[in-house]
Amino acid sequence: MAGEATPYELEELNRLIDSYPDSVYYEEVLKQIWLNSEEGELHIPDVDRIYQCHRLRFYDELTTPAAEEPIPLLLQYKNLAITVLSLCLIFFAGLFYIHSNKQDTFNTLLIAGKGVRKKVKLPDGTLVWLNSDSKLAYHSAIDKKKVRIVHLTGEAFFDVAHHKSQPFIVRTDKIAIKVLGTAFNVKAYPVDQKSVATLLRGSIELSVNERPQQKIILNPSEKFVLQAGQQGVLKMDDHDITLMIEHIVPIHIGGNEYIEEVSWKNNTLVFHNESFQDLKPRLERWFNIRIHLGSSRAKSYRFTGVFKNENIKEALTAMQLIKSFTFNLTAHDVTIY
Repeated sequence: MAGEATPYELEELNRLIDSYPDSVYYEEVLKQIWLNSEEGELHIPDVDRIYQCHRLRFYDELTTPAAEEPIPLLLQYKNLAITVLSLCLIFFAGLFYIHSNKQDTFNTLLIAGKGVRKKVKLPDGTLVWLNSDSKLAYHSAIDKKKVRIVHLTGEAFFDVAHHKSQPFIVRTDKIAIKVLGTAFNVKAYPVDQKSVATLLRGSIELSVNERPQQKIILNPSEKFVLQAGQQGVLKMDDHDITLMIEHIVPIHIGGNEYIEEVSWKNNTLVFHNESFQDLKPRLERWFNIRIHLGSSRAKSYRFTGVFKNENIKEALTAMQLIKSFTFNLTAHDVTIY
């Protein structure tokens, strides 16, 4: 039905169906599930009724035969084959049903390349600011969905339009966030060791993909930090995933107050006491350039600052006033010595 079977598999399936006519019944069940899923509304079947029909159809096979009337060996194998085939069809029908319910379908992809930041309004009225080197996938009819779901790779700030009967869910590779109407920031770059959700207004319900049953509620001015271990593997103790909930602390630089976690939304890059090594990916995304730290000493240099309209040369020149280093700049690469 999905067009994924090979000619050999289709030929084998047709032979099985021809050999066991009763299997056509289950083929029809699969077709109905498939057609309903394509329409976007998959109804839960009446499991009890289907089970009773199954018992009636295979009453002879499911009823224990009398001891004095043994069933011929050949017939036993035939009955067993029919039962196994039927159960397999039921199993795959259920598997497809579960899979189709969980599968998110997106037909729109919004991309902000390195050095680019975008602001968009989704069809449901939600405002999204997309940071550099980020992608947001969603369905063009998200405003008509019972549950509004988007998938984020990178970083984005969401000001979610409130729709009481339509929860809004942001999914990343590591965490999922459920809201009704609120303002929050999600940072989940694949190369970063941390996934961070920062709440400014309202309330969000957050879960880690490896522990979906455990829910975490964030209050305004709190942020959730999921720290990855070596090679990007989530650190766990005997029971729970290691995580942190911290309070947002405004940063004062040059007489101005900034919220570092969301300053990028206003085209302002803010960093506080960060090492060159940790700051490197942020600078690369912000200025669309590759940075090579040729000096191990320079990796440990720590910086606090604000960049807004500077280019990469102006930014590095300003950083030289804090720590002594030299740099060689080409079109898309810079090497720090």
